[in-house]
Amino acid sequence: MSGAPSAVTVVGNTNLDIMVSGAAALPEPGTESIVPGISIRLGGSAGNLAVRCAGLGQSTTLVSKVGNDASTRLLEQELALPGLESVLVRDAGLPSGITVAVEAPGRDRAFLSSLGAMAELTPQDVPPAALEAGAVVLAGYFLLPKLRAGAAQALFAAAHARGALTVLDTGWPAEGWTESVREEVHSVLASVDLFLPNSDELAGLASSPSPQAAALSLAAETATMVVAKLGAGGAGLALPDGTWIHEPAGQVVPVDSTGAGDGFNAAFLACLARGDSPARSLAAAVRYATELVATHPDLRGSVPLPEPLSL
Repeated sequence: MSGAPSAVTVVGNTNLDIMVSGAAALPEPGTESIVPGISIRLGGSAGNLAVRCAGLGQSTTLVSKVGNDASTRLLEQELALPGLESVLVRDAGLPSGITVAVEAPGRDRAFLSSLGAMAELTPQDVPPAALEAGAVVLAGYFLLPKLRAGAAQALFAAAHARGALTVLDTGWPAEGWTESVREEVHSVLASVDLFLPNSDELAGLASSPSPQAAALSLAAETATMVVAKLGAGGAGLALPDGTWIHEPAGQVVPVDSTGAGDGFNAAFLACLARGDSPARSLAAAVRYATELVATHPDLRGSVPLPEPLSL
Protein backbone atom coordinates (compact mmCIF):
# COMPACT_ATOMS: atom_id res chain seq x y z
CA MET A 1 0.00 0.00 0.00
CA SER A 2 1.17 3.53 -0.78
CA GLY A 3 2.04 6.04 1.90
CA ALA A 4 -0.46 7.98 4.01
CA PRO A 5 -2.41 10.54 1.99
CA SER A 6 -1.48 14.19 2.62
CA ALA A 7 -3.84 15.54 -0.05
CA VAL A 8 -6.94 13.99 -1.56
CA THR A 9 -8.43 13.93 -5.04
CA VAL A 10 -12.05 12.78 -5.19
CA VAL A 11 -13.41 11.71 -8.58
CA GLY A 12 -17.10 11.00 -9.03
CA ASN A 13 -20.67 12.17 -8.64
CA THR A 14 -21.56 15.65 -7.48
CA ASN A 15 -25.12 16.91 -7.77
CA LEU A 16 -27.93 18.64 -5.95
CA ASP A 17 -30.04 16.57 -3.57
CA ILE A 18 -33.73 17.35 -3.17
CA MET A 19 -34.57 16.00 0.29
CA VAL A 20 -38.22 15.10 0.92
CA SER A 21 -38.91 14.41 4.60
CA GLY A 22 -41.88 12.66 6.16
CA ALA A 23 -43.03 10.85 3.01
CA ALA A 24 -43.70 7.21 3.83
CA ALA A 25 -45.22 6.58 0.39
CA LEU A 26 -45.85 8.37 -2.90
CA PRO A 27 -49.34 9.90 -3.31
CA GLU A 28 -51.83 8.18 -5.57
CA PRO A 29 -51.75 9.35 -9.22
CA GLY A 30 -53.58 12.64 -9.65
CA THR A 31 -53.45 13.49 -5.93
CA GLU A 32 -51.19 15.65 -3.78
CA SER A 33 -49.68 15.16 -0.33
CA ILE A 34 -48.23 17.71 2.09
CA VAL A 35 -44.91 16.75 3.68
CA PRO A 36 -43.12 18.34 6.66
CA GLY A 37 -40.27 19.67 4.56
CA ILE A 38 -38.42 19.72 1.28
CA SER A 39 -34.87 21.04 1.14
CA ILE A 40 -32.10 21.35 -1.43
CA ARG A 41 -28.48 20.62 -0.54
CA LEU A 42 -25.20 19.51 -2.03
CA GLY A 43 -25.30 15.81 -2.79
CA GLY A 44 -23.40 12.98 -4.39
CA SER A 45 -20.90 10.72 -2.66
CA ALA A 46 -17.95 12.48 -4.27
CA GLY A 47 -19.20 15.99 -3.54
CA ASN A 48 -20.03 15.23 0.09
CA LEU A 49 -16.72 13.44 0.64
CA ALA A 50 -14.72 16.32 -0.85
CA VAL A 51 -16.48 18.87 1.35
CA ARG A 52 -15.82 16.79 4.47
CA CYS A 53 -12.15 16.21 3.55
CA ALA A 54 -11.58 19.94 3.02
CA GLY A 55 -13.42 20.70 6.26
CA LEU A 56 -11.02 18.41 8.12
CA GLY A 57 -8.03 20.34 6.83
CA GLN A 58 -6.98 18.23 3.86
CA SER A 59 -6.04 19.88 0.59
CA THR A 60 -8.78 18.48 -1.62
CA THR A 61 -9.50 18.38 -5.35
CA LEU A 62 -12.93 17.34 -6.61
CA VAL A 63 -13.42 16.20 -10.22
CA SER A 64 -16.99 15.81 -11.47
CA LYS A 65 -18.90 16.25 -14.71
CA VAL A 66 -21.87 18.63 -14.78
CA GLY A 67 -24.15 20.41 -17.19
CA ASN A 68 -24.18 24.13 -17.85
CA ASP A 69 -27.45 24.93 -16.12
CA ALA A 70 -28.86 26.64 -13.04
CA SER A 71 -28.13 23.69 -10.74
CA THR A 72 -24.44 23.89 -11.67
CA ARG A 73 -24.30 27.48 -10.46
CA LEU A 74 -25.78 26.36 -7.14
CA LEU A 75 -23.19 23.60 -6.94
CA GLU A 76 -20.39 26.10 -7.47
CA GLN A 77 -21.68 28.19 -4.56
CA GLU A 78 -21.86 25.15 -2.27
CA LEU A 79 -18.32 24.10 -3.24
CA ALA A 80 -16.66 27.50 -2.76
CA LEU A 81 -14.86 26.40 0.41
CA PRO A 82 -11.33 26.89 1.78
CA GLY A 83 -9.02 24.04 0.85
CA LEU A 84 -11.30 22.69 -1.87
CA GLU A 85 -10.51 22.99 -5.58
CA SER A 86 -13.48 22.01 -7.72
CA VAL A 87 -12.87 20.80 -11.27
CA LEU A 88 -16.39 20.76 -12.67
CA VAL A 89 -16.11 19.56 -16.25
CA ARG A 90 -19.04 21.02 -18.20
CA ASP A 91 -21.08 19.23 -20.85
CA ALA A 92 -23.29 21.87 -22.42
CA GLY A 93 -25.43 19.23 -24.11
CA LEU A 94 -26.60 17.58 -20.89
CA PRO A 95 -28.13 18.72 -17.59
CA SER A 96 -26.40 18.21 -14.28
CA GLY A 97 -27.39 15.16 -12.30
CA ILE A 98 -30.05 15.49 -9.61
CA THR A 99 -31.14 13.12 -6.84
CA VAL A 100 -34.46 13.10 -5.00
CA ALA A 101 -34.16 11.48 -1.58
CA VAL A 102 -37.34 10.45 0.24
CA GLU A 103 -37.20 9.74 3.95
CA ALA A 104 -39.67 9.05 6.73
CA PRO A 105 -39.52 7.69 10.31
CA GLY A 106 -39.37 3.92 10.46
CA ARG A 107 -38.19 3.34 6.89
CA ASP A 108 -34.91 3.42 5.02
CA ARG A 109 -34.21 6.41 2.80
CA ALA A 110 -34.97 5.85 -0.91
CA PHE A 111 -33.43 7.66 -3.87
CA LEU A 112 -34.42 8.63 -7.40
CA SER A 113 -31.47 9.86 -9.47
CA SER A 114 -31.02 11.37 -12.91
CA LEU A 115 -27.40 10.95 -13.99
CA GLY A 116 -27.26 13.75 -16.53
CA ALA A 117 -23.69 14.77 -17.38
CA MET A 118 -22.10 12.56 -14.74
CA ALA A 119 -22.87 9.58 -17.00
CA GLU A 120 -20.19 10.96 -19.36
CA LEU A 121 -17.35 11.31 -16.83
CA THR A 122 -14.26 9.41 -18.08
CA PRO A 123 -10.64 8.99 -16.91
CA GLN A 124 -9.63 11.53 -19.56
CA ASP A 125 -11.65 14.21 -17.71
CA VAL A 126 -9.33 13.91 -14.71
CA PRO A 127 -6.42 16.37 -15.03
CA PRO A 128 -3.03 14.68 -14.62
CA ALA A 129 -2.17 17.18 -11.89
CA ALA A 130 -5.15 15.95 -9.87
CA LEU A 131 -3.51 12.53 -9.62
CA GLU A 132 -0.51 14.09 -7.86
CA ALA A 133 -2.18 13.45 -4.51
CA GLY A 134 -1.63 11.21 -1.54
CA ALA A 135 -4.98 9.53 -2.15
CA VAL A 136 -7.21 9.24 -5.22
CA VAL A 137 -10.79 8.28 -4.42
CA LEU A 138 -13.40 7.06 -6.90
CA ALA A 139 -16.81 7.65 -5.30
CA GLY A 140 -20.26 6.89 -6.66
CA TYR A 141 -18.85 4.15 -8.89
CA PHE A 142 -22.20 2.72 -10.03
CA LEU A 143 -23.46 6.15 -11.09
CA LEU A 144 -20.51 6.60 -13.45
CA PRO A 145 -20.98 4.17 -16.37
CA LYS A 146 -17.87 5.40 -18.21
CA LEU A 147 -15.69 4.97 -15.13
CA ARG A 148 -16.56 1.37 -14.44
CA ALA A 149 -14.53 -1.83 -14.94
CA GLY A 150 -11.47 -1.22 -17.14
CA ALA A 151 -11.87 2.56 -17.00
CA ALA A 152 -11.67 2.49 -13.21
CA GLN A 153 -8.63 0.25 -13.37
CA ALA A 154 -6.95 2.69 -15.78
CA LEU A 155 -7.63 5.59 -13.41
CA PHE A 156 -6.20 3.69 -10.46
CA ALA A 157 -3.18 2.57 -12.46
CA ALA A 158 -2.41 6.19 -13.29
CA ALA A 159 -2.81 7.12 -9.63
CA HIS A 160 -0.56 4.26 -8.50
CA ALA A 161 2.09 5.36 -10.98
CA ARG A 162 2.23 8.66 -9.07
CA GLY A 163 2.43 6.96 -5.69
CA ALA A 164 -1.16 7.57 -4.60
CA LEU A 165 -3.28 5.46 -2.29
CA THR A 166 -6.27 4.23 -4.33
CA VAL A 167 -9.69 4.26 -2.68
CA LEU A 168 -13.09 2.99 -3.86
CA ASP A 169 -16.61 3.67 -2.60
CA THR A 170 -19.10 1.98 -4.92
CA GLY A 171 -22.59 2.72 -3.66
CA TRP A 172 -25.47 0.49 -4.75
CA PRO A 173 -25.85 -0.87 -8.31
CA ALA A 174 -29.16 0.04 -9.96
CA GLU A 175 -29.13 -3.35 -11.70
CA GLY A 176 -28.67 -5.17 -8.39
CA TRP A 177 -25.85 -7.41 -7.26
CA THR A 178 -25.84 -9.74 -10.22
CA GLU A 179 -23.05 -12.23 -10.72
CA SER A 180 -21.55 -10.05 -13.46
CA VAL A 181 -21.60 -7.01 -11.16
CA ARG A 182 -19.82 -8.99 -8.43
CA GLU A 183 -17.19 -10.17 -10.88
CA GLU A 184 -16.72 -6.61 -12.13
CA VAL A 185 -16.16 -5.19 -8.64
CA HIS A 186 -13.79 -8.01 -7.72
CA SER A 187 -11.69 -7.23 -10.79
CA VAL A 188 -11.56 -3.51 -9.93
CA LEU A 189 -10.60 -4.25 -6.31
CA ALA A 190 -7.35 -5.75 -7.57
CA SER A 191 -6.33 -2.12 -8.29
CA VAL A 192 -7.64 -0.71 -4.99
CA ASP A 193 -5.74 -0.19 -1.75
CA LEU A 194 -8.73 0.79 0.41
CA PHE A 195 -12.37 -0.26 -0.10
CA LEU A 196 -15.13 1.54 1.86
CA PRO A 197 -18.43 -0.37 1.57
CA ASN A 198 -21.38 -0.34 3.95
CA SER A 199 -22.92 -3.51 5.34
CA ASP A 200 -25.67 -3.73 2.69
CA GLU A 201 -23.13 -3.37 -0.13
CA LEU A 202 -20.94 -6.03 1.46
CA ALA A 203 -23.87 -8.42 1.74
CA GLY A 204 -24.73 -7.91 -1.92
CA LEU A 205 -21.15 -8.19 -3.09
CA ALA A 206 -20.18 -11.25 -1.10
CA SER A 207 -23.59 -12.98 -0.77
CA SER A 208 -23.03 -13.26 2.97
CA PRO A 209 -25.20 -11.85 5.78
CA SER A 210 -22.13 -11.39 7.97
CA PRO A 211 -20.23 -8.13 7.31
CA GLN A 212 -17.19 -9.53 9.09
CA ALA A 213 -17.09 -12.70 6.99
CA ALA A 214 -17.74 -10.77 3.78
CA ALA A 215 -15.08 -8.14 4.50
CA LEU A 216 -12.46 -10.73 5.49
CA SER A 217 -13.19 -12.79 2.40
CA LEU A 218 -12.86 -9.77 0.11
CA ALA A 219 -9.66 -8.60 1.79
CA ALA A 220 -8.06 -12.03 1.44
CA GLU A 221 -9.13 -12.48 -2.20
CA THR A 222 -8.11 -9.03 -3.43
CA ALA A 223 -5.28 -7.97 -1.04
CA THR A 224 -7.34 -4.84 -0.31
CA MET A 225 -7.93 -3.20 3.05
CA VAL A 226 -11.71 -3.31 3.59
CA VAL A 227 -13.35 -0.87 6.00
CA ALA A 228 -16.99 -1.82 6.57
CA LYS A 229 -19.44 0.88 7.64
CA LEU A 230 -22.00 -0.76 9.93
CA GLY A 231 -24.34 2.15 10.71
CA ALA A 232 -25.37 2.14 14.37
CA GLY A 233 -23.07 -0.86 14.81
CA GLY A 234 -19.97 1.25 14.19
CA ALA A 235 -17.41 -0.03 11.68
CA GLY A 236 -15.04 -2.90 11.07
CA LEU A 237 -11.58 -3.20 9.56
CA ALA A 238 -10.55 -6.29 7.59
CA LEU A 239 -6.94 -6.77 6.50
CA PRO A 240 -5.63 -9.27 3.93
CA ASP A 241 -3.76 -11.16 6.67
CA GLY A 242 -7.06 -12.09 8.35
CA THR A 243 -7.07 -9.35 11.00
CA TRP A 244 -10.54 -8.09 11.97
CA ILE A 245 -11.06 -5.06 14.24
CA HIS A 246 -14.52 -3.88 15.23
CA GLU A 247 -15.16 -0.39 16.59
CA PRO A 248 -18.65 0.10 18.12
CA ALA A 249 -20.49 3.40 17.84
CA GLY A 250 -21.53 5.36 20.90
CA GLN A 251 -25.20 5.98 21.63
CA VAL A 252 -26.54 9.35 20.47
CA VAL A 253 -29.88 10.89 19.63
CA PRO A 254 -29.93 10.90 15.80
CA VAL A 255 -30.68 14.20 14.09
CA ASP A 256 -29.87 13.34 10.45
CA SER A 257 -27.91 10.37 9.13
CA THR A 258 -27.51 11.82 5.61
CA GLY A 259 -23.85 11.98 4.65
CA ALA A 260 -22.61 10.14 7.73
CA GLY A 261 -20.91 7.50 5.60
CA ASP A 262 -19.12 10.16 3.55
CA GLY A 263 -18.06 11.83 6.78
CA PHE A 264 -16.70 8.53 8.06
CA ASN A 265 -14.69 8.09 4.85
CA ALA A 266 -13.26 11.60 5.13
CA ALA A 267 -12.27 11.13 8.75
CA PHE A 268 -10.61 7.78 8.05
CA LEU A 269 -8.51 9.33 5.26
CA ALA A 270 -7.67 12.38 7.37
CA CYS A 271 -6.48 10.16 10.20
CA LEU A 272 -4.27 8.16 7.85
CA ALA A 273 -2.89 11.48 6.59
CA ARG A 274 -1.83 12.57 10.06
CA GLY A 275 -0.03 9.25 10.55
CA ASP A 276 -2.56 7.23 12.55
CA SER A 277 -2.60 3.47 12.13
CA PRO A 278 -5.62 1.94 10.38
CA ALA A 279 -6.96 0.78 13.76
CA ARG A 280 -6.72 4.26 15.29
CA SER A 281 -8.15 5.76 12.12
CA LEU A 282 -11.12 3.40 12.42
CA ALA A 283 -11.79 4.42 16.02
CA ALA A 284 -11.58 8.15 15.27
CA ALA A 285 -13.72 7.88 12.14
CA VAL A 286 -16.50 6.09 14.04
CA ARG A 287 -16.49 8.80 16.72
CA TYR A 288 -16.57 11.52 14.08
CA ALA A 289 -19.41 9.95 12.07
CA THR A 290 -21.41 9.33 15.24
CA GLU A 291 -21.10 13.01 16.14
CA LEU A 292 -22.22 13.98 12.62
CA VAL A 293 -25.40 11.90 12.98
CA ALA A 294 -26.22 13.83 16.16
CA THR A 295 -25.54 17.24 14.56
CA HIS A 296 -27.79 19.28 12.27
CA PRO A 297 -26.31 19.38 8.73
CA ASP A 298 -25.91 23.17 8.87
CA LEU A 299 -23.65 22.84 11.94
CA ARG A 300 -21.49 19.92 10.87
CA GLY A 301 -18.60 22.10 9.77
CA SER A 302 -17.83 22.69 13.45
CA VAL A 303 -17.46 18.99 14.30
CA PRO A 304 -13.71 18.40 14.82
CA LEU A 305 -11.65 15.37 13.91
CA PRO A 306 -11.18 13.41 17.18
CA GLU A 307 -7.74 13.18 18.66
CA PRO A 308 -6.17 9.71 18.38
CA LEU A 309 -6.85 7.29 21.21
CA SER A 310 -4.33 4.91 22.73
CA LEU A 311 -5.16 1.38 21.59
